[in-house]
Amino acid sequence: MKRKKKIIILVIVLVILAAAAGTAVYLHTRPTEVTNYNAAFEEDQEKPESENQEGSVEAGIQIPGYESIVIPAGTKDVSVELVNPEENQVYFQISFYLPETDETIYTSDLIRPGQHLYEITLDKEMEAGEYPLTVKYSTFTADEEMTPQNGADINCTLIVEER
Repeated sequence: MKRKKKIIILVIVLVILAAAAGTAVYLHTRPTEVTNYNAAFEEDQEKPESENQEGSVEAGIQIPGYESIVIPAGTKDVSVELVNPEENQVYFQISFYLPETDETIYTSDLIRPGQHLYEITLDKEMEAGEYPLTVKYSTFTADEEMTPQNGADINCTLIVEER
């Protein structure tokens, strides 16, 4: 009888260890950068008027993510693809923010849904190196009022390479 209890306890311990190992492997191998997500509403903002009769909100805002952005050193004019996915129903304004120096080095004009920017002009030339970068998305309704909506911040790395 004691041997049977020991075997049962051993099986339970092995199942728990296997579940813990599986969870650890999943958490270690999942993607660390999000490429698209539905931006959540901040608590201090009102919900949009795009709610239907049942109160459910229409599809969220698609926000492109970046693991890194690579630009050449010593120039303000750089090639970077910025996009507002066409399924969005808001305008984007995209800014590049350097958290280490508390400095914004780029702010776009409004980008309509489906529009791409390929060439941008930074506010300053960057020296070669790697910098933490926050890509800030501000969103506005695509109507005459252009009411600010929820936004998002994507953290990535700015890689500035010598030519």
